[in-house]
Amino acid sequence: MSSDRICLLTDDGSLITVKLADALTKQGWKVVVLSFPESTMTEKLPLPERINHVILSEMTEEHLKQKLETVVNNYGEVGAFIHLNPVNVTKSQAKALVKQVFLIAKHLKKSLDEAVKQGRSWFVTVTHLDGELGLGENSKFESIIGGFFGLTKTLGLEWQNVFCRTIDLSPDLDIEIAVNSIIAELYDPNLLISEVGYSLHKRTTITAEN
Repeated sequence: MSSDRICLLTDDGSLITVKLADALTKQGWKVVVLSFPESTMTEKLPLPERINHVILSEMTEEHLKQKLETVVNNYGEVGAFIHLNPVNVTKSQAKALVKQVFLIAKHLKKSLDEAVKQGRSWFVTVTHLDGELGLGENSKFESIIGGFFGLTKTLGLEWQNVFCRTIDLSPDLDIEIAVNSIIAELYDPNLLISEVGYSLHKRTTITAEN
């Protein structure tokens, strides 16, 4: 990613946000964390002062647009977007988050398209279904979260030069392993994969068969 562009990372309310922001910063990324209203998540840990931070106080498109403009004015154009979805969400929270990420995609399209001219750009969503793309034995998650898979798959078809992927992490993964798994996917040279799962024992992808 170009050094003058930033990575916009959403806050899932957990320690993963801090650990991923720190890990990306150590690799030379300029990270800005975007926090959703507390009503969208069950748990919310405070962020350290060292992390660049922008807070949404409401979930309207107009407010989102204003905050994204604030991000650009204060930190720079966006070259990567990573959405960390909270582990435990209600149906209404999941619905609100999927809608908001859809709107973020709408408003970041131009920036991510232009970032490709200077190197790879990213649109990545991270879920916590079962680490097997919802195909495992664990069914204790809101099905609407599957909307992230559909969104990134669609964007991957429309934004052919932007790296679009959903990463499904098992809720049982250690935080360090979860963070390392996300970073590994960001640098994956295979642009044909739109969804990847990480469970305790394996990496899962879906391939088409003739």
